[in-house]
Amino acid sequence: MLILALGACSLGVTEWTACDAPAQCREAFGFGHTCGDAGFCVATGHEPRCDATWPEDLLLRPEEYTDVLVVGSLFDHTTDLPELLSTRLAVKQADESDGVDGRTVGLVQCSYAEDAQLDGLTADEAAVAMADHLVSLGAYAIVGPATSGVTEAVYNRVATRPLFISPSATSPALTYLDAPDRPEGGAGLLWRTAPPDSLQGKVLADLVADALGNGGQHVALVYQLGPYGEGLAEVFVENWASDTHLADRLSYESDTERASAASAAADATYDAIVFISSDLPDVSSFLASLAADGDVPQTPIFLADAARDAELLADTIDTDAEALWPNISGTSPAVPSGDQYDAFAAAYSGEFDGKSASDSSYAAYAYDAAWLTLYGASWALSADGAVTPAAAAAGLRNLSDKAADRVELGPVDWNRAQAALAEFGAIDAVGASGELDFDPETEETAGPIEVWGIRGGDDPEFYVKALVAP
Repeated sequence: MLILALGACSLGVTEWTACDAPAQCREAFGFGHTCGDAGFCVATGHEPRCDATWPEDLLLRPEEYTDVLVVGSLFDHTTDLPELLSTRLAVKQADESDGVDGRTVGLVQCSYAEDAQLDGLTADEAAVAMADHLVSLGAYAIVGPATSGVTEAVYNRVATRPLFISPSATSPALTYLDAPDRPEGGAGLLWRTAPPDSLQGKVLADLVADALGNGGQHVALVYQLGPYGEGLAEVFVENWASDTHLADRLSYESDTERASAASAAADATYDAIVFISSDLPDVSSFLASLAADGDVPQTPIFLADAARDAELLADTIDTDAEALWPNISGTSPAVPSGDQYDAFAAAYSGEFDGKSASDSSYAAYAYDAAWLTLYGASWALSADGAVTPAAAAAGLRNLSDKAADRVELGPVDWNRAQAALAEFGAIDAVGASGELDFDPETEETAGPIEVWGIRGGDDPEFYVKALVAP
């Protein structure tokens, strides 16, 4: 990438301009330029994994965007489409509402999907590389990653940390991951809009207990190794295990190990199967393995939040796994409701050809995460005069003040919120995903957990069985 960029300089693109910081190069030549290792401005080069931007000509006419505020998004573009689109919608709405204090807001959307034909990188490797690329483009904040394992890998291995706000990395193991890097009494650089799995694990254990009643209480607990799977499995066991409640742990890391775990879980001696994975294709493949076993169709199957995605229905309909739908129940952070969520869902559908935001539990959380990066930037400009990751993170600590003006994240209250932040330094923000009452210690929110099932038919869908308050 550096060789290509230096080649561009030799053609006069950056005129061998000396620099001390990337911002100098963006101010001189526009978006897509940074300060190279040799101390001269260079073009960052094209990255095929970053295939979408807002404004759409951000990469084509960089000279028009010398003062752009850049936000990145980092998702698997093959499985995280609702989160990807929700992020884009928020940034577009903010930019079309005069941006952040009049400055254009830009978005670069990068994927960490594994692609052997493209580069052969693992998801973790691709995510780290793309996070570094986004930072080189000047991104002060990144919405994502989606999963806990990728989030942990990126936070620990990125060269220079931006502000991360994940809409769906729910592992309790992430709660204090950024604690060593927080200034005393200050804000960390890793935030989440979805509540952690500490409540979901308890609800999942209670769900299994209620479903089995006074009958058998021996479950196969199959879970993916990593922060998400191990964390949620541990919370489940803490709330499940007793002298009469037994759980055989069947962990896996590879496709082969997952298939072997499915074969073991299909043993007729188990009263229920609990499957936990952050990867949607894992869920589909696991169900396919179970469906191939004749003993499984009558066994209750319990899934976690990653499974509540329209892609699961699309992957399993008209397959042997469809026969398992009546036996499946699951838990996830609740799909929000109310006027503000309805406004978001209508805008989402209108912007993206009738697609439904309810296809994923996390679409609204992604929308709020993107807006929060901009609220943090607005606070930073008012308080510090510049947008940095640390200043934007500090701004997030001023968005849950119950004594301040209550504002709704989104375009309607955007200008009023910026004015309140400039004058008073704090607001009480509520999002499309619900209340955003960030705990000052953990920097996390709390929210209801949904118990869901699958309704078949010509137009299959998830439906809510129960809501459990935090």
